[in-house]
Amino acid sequence: MLELVLIGLVLAIPAGLLMLYLGVRQPPPWHKQPAVLLGAALTSASLAAMAWGFGIFSGGLDVQETCELTLHITYDQAWRDRTGADGTSYFPLSNACNEHIDLVPAWVNPAIVALAVLAVGALVLAFFRIASAILRKGN
Repeated sequence: MLELVLIGLVLAIPAGLLMLYLGVRQPPPWHKQPAVLLGAALTSASLAAMAWGFGIFSGGLDVQETCELTLHITYDQAWRDRTGADGTSYFPLSNACNEHIDLVPAWVNPAIVALAVLAVGALVLAFFRIASAILRKGN
């Protein structure tokens, strides 16, 4: 299943960038082109999924070994159990060694939110542009 997600991401980013490139070269202003907006949505959603994947796998396979052997930081299982920062949450991502060190980089959660908002906004705007074009042709 993970392989299918990775293949989809690898194909989605070039497709979105191609849609952006081709759409910007069209005569009307670029922000009125549904292809550009769909390309932006596809690219943003793919990047958000990649940031989420980077955050979810930031602890490695064994968090205790990553903390103690790689980073040379004390691992506090009791604190992880008490606070819920054990990497089981899908969002916001947190996989902490102790109360001071989180293995998920600080940029991951804001990047996921910003890219998801951008993707949804571009998708909604593209659908409004397509619907208004259909309604204009119908009249």
